[in-house]
Amino acid sequence: MNSLQHCSQQIILKRRPTCVNGGTLGTMGHPKGLKPYGGGSPVRGLGSKRFSSTTCINGHPCAGLEELINVNKNNTKHINYKLIHLLSDTNFLIFAYEVIKSKPGNSTGGSDSKTLDGISLNWFTNTSAKLKAGKFVFKPARRVYIPKTGNKNAKRALTISSPRDKIIQNAIYIILNAIYEPTFLNSVHGSRPNKGTHTALKYLKSKFQGVKWCVEGDIERNFPCINHKILLKLLRKRIQCSKFLSILKKCLKAGFKENNKFVESTKGLFQGNVTSPILNNIYLHQFDLFIEAEAKAFFKGKNRAKSSKYRRLTYQIEKAVGDTAKLKKLRNERWQTHSKNPFDPNFKRLYYVRYVDDFVVGVVGSRRDTVVICNKIKSFLSTELDLNLNLDKTAITHFSKNAISFLGTDIKGTWEQNKCIITIKKKIGTAKKVKMTSRVVLKAPIKSIFEKAVSNGFFKKRNGVFIPTFVGRCINLNHSDIIRYYNSVIRGVLNYYSFANNKKSLGSFVHGLKFSCARTLALKYKLRHASKIFKKFGSNLKCPDTDTTLFIPHTFKATKEFSCNVPLPDKAILSNWNKKLTKSNLFKICVICGSNDVEMHHVRKVKDLKNKAKKQRMDFFTMQMAAINRKQVPLCKEHHKSLHNNTLTDAERVLFKNNLKSLK
Repeated sequence: MNSLQHCSQQIILKRRPTCVNGGTLGTMGHPKGLKPYGGGSPVRGLGSKRFSSTTCINGHPCAGLEELINVNKNNTKHINYKLIHLLSDTNFLIFAYEVIKSKPGNSTGGSDSKTLDGISLNWFTNTSAKLKAGKFVFKPARRVYIPKTGNKNAKRALTISSPRDKIIQNAIYIILNAIYEPTFLNSVHGSRPNKGTHTALKYLKSKFQGVKWCVEGDIERNFPCINHKILLKLLRKRIQCSKFLSILKKCLKAGFKENNKFVESTKGLFQGNVTSPILNNIYLHQFDLFIEAEAKAFFKGKNRAKSSKYRRLTYQIEKAVGDTAKLKKLRNERWQTHSKNPFDPNFKRLYYVRYVDDFVVGVVGSRRDTVVICNKIKSFLSTELDLNLNLDKTAITHFSKNAISFLGTDIKGTWEQNKCIITIKKKIGTAKKVKMTSRVVLKAPIKSIFEKAVSNGFFKKRNGVFIPTFVGRCINLNHSDIIRYYNSVIRGVLNYYSFANNKKSLGSFVHGLKFSCARTLALKYKLRHASKIFKKFGSNLKCPDTDTTLFIPHTFKATKEFSCNVPLPDKAILSNWNKKLTKSNLFKICVICGSNDVEMHHVRKVKDLKNKAKKQRMDFFTMQMAAINRKQVPLCKEHHKSLHNNTLTDAERVLFKNNLKSLK
């Protein structure tokens, strides 16, 4: 019997929960105790539903999750019961592990120094039993401080959870996402699947047409100030499973260790916790609903009133029939005038977009209306959610006159009293004047980008001028690695600001990086001057060994494109789950002795392995794993220990090398 069949039987023998998501499912076809019935035949339980599938990784491993997704998608007010049975499902925990197993951060130990290295099927079985009994305990996280980017003196707190606790956290996240994702509003883009900064900016650009005033808002210390009592109260509205909520409460209250001293967690969410982003969205969903209600109450008028100036000019044109000079003058004046009144007091709208704790409220109305709305927001956050606005970062801005800053982008409206007239060159010597329709303009903050590049060592600022300079930390890298590093910076900036109206202005930044790269290479090759580097390697600084060249686009013309991902359907998620389970190395035998009782040997990054291989600083085992891009290998406990102690025999090394290929 191979390992996959062996492990499948182990899971099948475990009895599935009798209740999932509020519906009683009976025995699901599994035997109870020594009774002979089961094995896939339909069995009538206490409820009214029939299920004939068994809990097997070769079949449909997650009827519970699929039902959870569908019922909450169809009914956004559905109350969910018995979620602990899904959370403690061994297959479900294995899938949660498969999702996070290859992430580099999960190779960093928490307060107990344990990582995913050495995890086995027995761990999942034991953890499942602890979760069902309500005895699972999260370990305290580890608190460290790292320097903030651009400010060496300031430090940012980083809280690192135990990698094995992250498996449970990820399982909780998947359940919460299935319940709450359908309820979140379209105006919310932070920490959500298939949404991000670009979708938020695209939403703002499409919705904020005609906006006169904006409230730029920022919630002060959002994550650290989340009130646990309020959060749990909100969760109980949709979740009626005491054991699941108890596990979630333990996750919130796990605390952290700082300088070997335990600090209790009575308030706030750790940003190192997998569940924190979605819990923050659940918490701020009340704020989103409040803004939505305010928008409906603020709504006034179906259409804007006609402009009095436009109507007067139309009347004068009708009266001036026959006077050619006067008609031309009046028509030209009317051509530059809005047909609708942009300041109609009987036409009001309110728009809103939020990304994590940053939000913008757009108001089609007066400044007085905007001040009232801002005060209501401040009051709601304080009284209902125990949060405060960051007054230093919250401002009321005239959107048509001054730009707002949101997600690293300068955004400005263009609706003024008169229409903007621009001249378009059609051919050489010919031009045409056209009216420009008011649109929201998104621009890359060129000066801010240069300032950040100065803090990262690419430029020096001298008398207000940004001068490219060498990057000392890159000098010891290979020529090709230096080029790749600069390419990653160039592509990163250009890809993020693909939507920018002033994308052409980024050309000066990219060419500045080109000279910075040349000066870094000049220092590496001891040629002193960048001109000698360009003479030796060409204008694109081509590496002679790998033919790697510096990326300089042919044009910096604005494309105004947003990189928006197409949402994946739920079936793809479930299919992905099934594939991950059936391919999981947890169900395979030891690559050396063929034992079924295995644990996983983890390495941090395949990229790191290859870098070590280049420098010939890699042991035999990691070299073999790097050769086939494998980060996890199943080994029995004895051989795993021998591998770490470097005591495997030559014959065992050969078996390791040969059998590793079967995992590819």
